[in-house]
Formats: sequence, structure tokens, C-alpha cells
Amino acid sequence: MTRNNRKIHPAVTAAGIIVLFFIIAVAYFAPQFSGKTLQQHDIVQYEGMCKDILENREATGEDAQWTGRMFGGMPAYLINVKYPAQIVKGTIGKLTNIMDTPASFLFFAMTAMWVAMLIFGINPWIGLIAALAYGLSTYFLLIIGAGHVTKMWALVYAPLMMAGAYYTLRRNMWAGAALTALFTSLEIGANHPQITYYFAIAMAAMWVSEGIYSIRERRKRDFAKRTLLLVAAGVVALGSNFSPLWYTMQHQKETTRGGSELVAEDASSGQEGLDLEYATAWSYGRGESFNMLVPDFMGGASTDSFEKDGKVAETLGQYGLEQMAQYIPRYRGDQPYTAGPTYLGAAAIFLALLGMFLLPAREKWWILAATIITLLMSWGNNLMWLTELLFNTLPMYNKFRTLSMALVVVEWTVPLLAALAIAKVVAEKKDSDSLRKALVWATSITCGVLLVMIIGGRSLGDFGMQQSGEMLEGEFYNMLKQQNAEQYIRQGLHEQIAWETASAIADERAEVMRQDAWRSLLFVLLAAGAVWLYSRRKVITRTSVLCIVLAVIVGADLVNVDTRYLNYKSFVEQHTAKVHPTEADRLIMQDKDPAYRVLNLTVSPFNDATTSYFHRSVGGYHGAKLSRYQDVIDHYLNKMDEGVMDMLNVRYLITSPKADGVVERPTANGAAWFVRFVHPASSAHEEIALIGEIDTKQEAVIGDIELPNYHFAEGVIELTEYRPNYLRYEYSAEGDAFAVFSEIYTKEGWRAFVDGEEITPMRADYILRALPLPAGEHIVEWRYRAPKWALIEGVTLVFSIIVLAAVILTLIHFIRNERRQKIKA
Repeated sequence: MTRNNRKIHPAVTAAGIIVLFFIIAVAYFAPQFSGKTLQQHDIVQYEGMCKDILENREATGEDAQWTGRMFGGMPAYLINVKYPAQIVKGTIGKLTNIMDTPASFLFFAMTAMWVAMLIFGINPWIGLIAALAYGLSTYFLLIIGAGHVTKMWALVYAPLMMAGAYYTLRRNMWAGAALTALFTSLEIGANHPQITYYFAIAMAAMWVSEGIYSIRERRKRDFAKRTLLLVAAGVVALGSNFSPLWYTMQHQKETTRGGSELVAEDASSGQEGLDLEYATAWSYGRGESFNMLVPDFMGGASTDSFEKDGKVAETLGQYGLEQMAQYIPRYRGDQPYTAGPTYLGAAAIFLALLGMFLLPAREKWWILAATIITLLMSWGNNLMWLTELLFNTLPMYNKFRTLSMALVVVEWTVPLLAALAIAKVVAEKKDSDSLRKALVWATSITCGVLLVMIIGGRSLGDFGMQQSGEMLEGEFYNMLKQQNAEQYIRQGLHEQIAWETASAIADERAEVMRQDAWRSLLFVLLAAGAVWLYSRRKVITRTSVLCIVLAVIVGADLVNVDTRYLNYKSFVEQHTAKVHPTEADRLIMQDKDPAYRVLNLTVSPFNDATTSYFHRSVGGYHGAKLSRYQDVIDHYLNKMDEGVMDMLNVRYLITSPKADGVVERPTANGAAWFVRFVHPASSAHEEIALIGEIDTKQEAVIGDIELPNYHFAEGVIELTEYRPNYLRYEYSAEGDAFAVFSEIYTKEGWRAFVDGEEITPMRADYILRALPLPAGEHIVEWRYRAPKWALIEGVTLVFSIIVLAAVILTLIHFIRNERRQKIKA
């Protein structure tokens, strides 16, 4: 296998391949290096989320650990908190800073997959193919375009983590354990638990497979040792990220991921975690899975529309409505929205299928098992019996949404199988009978599926005709109704236009699928042809040449689809990508009082964090907001309840970007106030109901807490200093008083002090903070700090040192062995 490559030093090969990855990344994202940037939705939202955290960090040097500009205020554990003890991420993880994003995502995804293939024992030239198939997977380019940063870094480290586990179970267990600890630490540190979870399932498939073979081969003791080392590596990796994991785990109990207290109180439901319907909203369709082979099988992205000169436009043109074709979605899948298909590459899938016919059982069945399991998991509500079973039994699974994300494992297993297949092809003798048969089977199956799509075309299904017809029938009915064309409605013209158009939609969708199937067929035949030529040692006789040819085929296949969704036109000038204050924002910003909040109605207020760039917002954008705050949104803020807006100190509404779109609310309660009466509530249901009935300026609702007195004196309280993690108030009260603060309550973190003496805070009005205060003139301070910070960070530091020490010792051992071998030679 290596005879033809002996003239090239391995270090030169490695350097050349890494340089190639660099060139590909730079070429794909060339506009980045001319000062342009991608307008990434999640990046824009993230910058709004953490704006005050970064400003406070720059101004004071403190890490606030709390943001006050989103959803009234919330812990920053899942936004932006610095964990100094994460030294693995802070040292080795910083190597990724040698190149800026987004190009670095692509470069490191390819490089990491290539290194993983080396650890699997695969020839570096063959690893090149797997690296391109993985790094250029269309889904990766889609999430780069969307700005899913943590997801992308998790996908960079995942192949390395899997390779470390493989090395532990199959090769040098000690070196493998060190690699597993290092790469798993980086994987967990990327902070996307859902990605890590899916790859842990793939690792479990590998472990089960190795366990079966250890029993067959009577080496159970050896397998037990390897298992213990693998577990130890995992524990150490978890420990090196203990701080973020601990605080996330504690915090999630109060978030929507932990479930609503209102639901928990319902005797008919013992549900914890996310609502099943909400969690499965983004589920991959069964038929949609053919997108992995034919990118436009389901029509592409939700934003893809029909051609101006296509059949849909022609049909609508008969009624003078041809422009409507550009607004009808070509996508016909099950997801509410998609930025594009999860295309794996037809050539890569063919090579993976070839591997299933060529590889020995031990090499392939665990990979196939991981592939099938995660594919079924991605179907979500399209395979509800399995989803419900996993939702109710697998630990933590009910904390995840967007179940289609499980396909990330398939995006790794297909390139892995492809690489193992090529390695087997290279190892086979010329004109090998087993290779010939495998090649025939793999080519026949892949091409057969594609030919069915090409020949079958429109006859293969409905292509969304029924759904489109019903939707358009209502659209055209309303259109004619608005034009007072009752006579045409009576004649059924709206039905005629709708169903003629729906038929044209189905025909054009089928044709788009056929065209892409032809395209996939071409790449399959090219890959099959290259393997056949090598197997006969005709034209392609060298391993490196075969790998380069296949790398070009696989890369061209994927890039051809990738550029449909992320290309040079996706880049904009940096000034354009930034969020700029509107006239309304600038007018409100003239108010220098730090206490007020804003409700921006020009955006979807509870799904948008851009308002937080400039104001303390009652809205925001986050997948794990505080569950009690979500309850208040559902019960009151969505209905624009005046009393609840008052208690959240909403001083301004933004109804348009212009200055005259600012509506001032003089009724807002202010930063804090004294109430005369306090009402206890026996349950969360009663608590949330009462805040809609009381006068929040004079009354407050507390939980089932006994107080010595429920009537309190009047007074005056004023906010005199504000930072995200520190608030200072001065007050004067005639007698014992009860202050409600327009700040969001959490069970831990916030500590309250009166004249420097700590007192216990309370929750009032379902989501706010409150304090019973003594008479007289006093100073109240609120300080936020993650609980048990020193202890948790100390644990993290110890485990981080263990990881780095294990890696250093492994390197020393490796270097010594290399020297000994050279001396012997």
C-alpha cells in the first residue's frame, strides 16, 4: 500500500495536505480576507445578548456572569462567562485562533478529520478524501452561514474524540486514553452538549462492538482495562470542564429546558424538560433523507423559489400572476424552515456503500449501527414511537430540540466508511474478485436508486401538490374576495387557478429532483470509474493518484452544492453586517436613566436580541430562557398586559424605526418601589394568576411564605448605581417596608445587603426580587456571583492539569520510543 509513496517523506505529505486545506478554506472564504464578512443571524443575536457583559468587562475588568439587557435579566452561563480554570480550552484550544472565522471553521474541520483518520490508521492520502467529505459537507456550510459557532467547533473536535476512543479500544490503550481525554475535553469545551451527546451514542456503538469481539476472542480482561481507561478519560475530560457543566446543570433547572413549574404542578403531567411537540418541531422527514444523496430531492432551502421562466410561472402567467412564482417555496419537506439540505455527497455515499461490501464485520457493523440509530433519531416526530421512547428513557434527551441535528453523526460515519473502503481497495490485489463484486453491487444500488428518481420523476409521489393546492385555493379566494370578484368565485376560478398551479408546482419540483439525480449519477459513475481503473491498474496505478482523483471528485461534488447556499454573494461589507441604532433607538438613548426597559414591536420581540444592543429589553433571543419568564411571556407579555409591563418597568415601546414610533409609558413602576400589601400564593398557578389581578404599584404576590406582617409602610427608594452584576439603591421608609425590585429573581447567585449586612432575598410577582426592609434611611446593594465559584473552579483546574499532564507524558513517551528505534536502526 505504501510502496509507491516511499519517495515522499511523510512529513512532506502531511505538510502538503494541510497547506491544501488552508488553500481550500482561504479560497472558499476569500471575501473574508478583503474586509468583508458574513451576515450571520446567530452572531448578530449573540452580540446583542452579551453586549452589556462585554461592555462591563472592558470598563471594570469584572466578568458580570449576568446580562441585564435581555428578558429583563438572566444568568450568562449559556451566553458569555469566562472560566479561567478551563486551561485545556484556554491553551490547546486557542490554537484555532491562528485563522479567523469563518475560514478557520472549514480549515480545522478538514484538518481535524484528517488527523482523526491517521489515528484510525488510515493512509494520509486516503484521509484526504475523508477530510474533504467531512469538512465540505453541505450542512457545515449552512451552519457557518447561520453563525452557529459552538455547533461548528463541536463538529471540529468530534472526529478527534472518536478517534481517541478507537485508539483506546483497539491500539495503545494508554496513549488512546490521553488522546481521548484531550479531545473530549476540547469537544465538551466547545459547549454544544447536543452534538457531543450524539457522538457519544456513536462511541457507545463502537464500544458495544468491541465488547462483543472481546468476548468472542476471550480477552475480556483486556477489554475491561480499556473500558476503565476510556471511562477515566471521559471523567477527566468532564472534570476539566466542570465549571461550565456544573453551572449549566444548575441553571437549566430554572430554564425552559428544565420545564415549566406550571406544567409540573399539573397532576396529569409528570413531564420534565422540553415539551415533546416543541422539541420535535425540527424533525427530518423520512423521504427528506434522500437529500443526503440528491440535494434537491425535497426542493432545497425554504427560501428557494421557482424559476421566472419555469412551468409554475408559465401557468400563473395565463392569469397575469407570473410574479407569484418567485414567492412560492420549492421546498416540500417536513421542517418548518430549512436553510438547505444535509447533502453528504453522492460520491462519498457510493464509497461508503462500497465499504459495506468490502470491509470485514468488525470494521463496518458498528459504523452502520451508529448511522442507522442517529438517522432514526433525526426523524423525530416522523417516527414518534421511537422518539417518545428515547425522550422518556434516555438521560438528558428531553433537554434537546432540533432533533434533525442527529444527522451530524451520519456526516461523520459516511466519510469514515468511505476512507476505510478506499483503504481496502488499495490493499486488494489487481483484478480482485471480491473487489469486482463489491464494486458491481455498490454501483448498481447507488445508480439504481438514482435511475428510479430519473425515470420515475413525477410518478414517484405527490410532490406537495395536495398541500400546495389547498394553500393556494385559500390565497386566490382571498385575492378575488378583496377585488370584489364574487362572480369569479362562484364560477370556481380560485379553485381552477389553485389546482393548475399546484400541478405545475409538483411537475417543476419533480423536474428539479430529476436534474439533481442526473448530477449525482455523474459523480457516482466518476468515483466508480476511478476505483475500477485502479482495480485493473489501468491509467490509475498509484495509490496517491487514486486518492487525488477521488478527492477531486468528492470535493467538486460537495462544493458544487455548497456554493448554492454559501458563496461570495453571501458576504457583505462589515458596516452593513453591524446593527445600527434607528431613529427610535437614538431618541430613547437620550434617557440616561439605567433602569428603564424597552419593548420593541418592530421585531419579533421574544425571538430577537438586536434591541439589547442599545437598551435593557424585556424581549430577547435564547433557547434556554428562564422558565418563569417564559410563563409571563405566554400569559401576559404576548397580550401586552399593562400591569405586567409596568412591573417590568417598560418605559418605552418601539412601534416603528422612526422617532415618532417611540411610545413613552409614564405608568412604569420604576427601578424599585414599596408596596403596602403582600398576598401569599399557595401554588405557581395562583401566583401567576394573581399578578394579573393586583395593582402592582401597591401590592405584591409572594409564594407560600409566612410573614409576620402583610401590611407595610410607605417610603421612597431610588437606584443610584447600576452594573449588570451590581445594583445600589438608597431608600427612606417610615416603618417596616417591603420593596419590590424590577429585577429578575433567581434561586442562587444574587445576594442582597442592607448597610453592608447580608439579608435573604425573596421572590415577588412571580419573577421579580423583593426584600423586607427596616424603617429609616438605608442603602441596599445587590451583588451577583456564581455560587461556590472558588470550589467549582478549583475542581476544574485540577482535572485540567491532569489532562495536560497525560498529554505531555504521552508525548515524552512517544519521543523516547522514536529515539530508541532510530538508535536500534
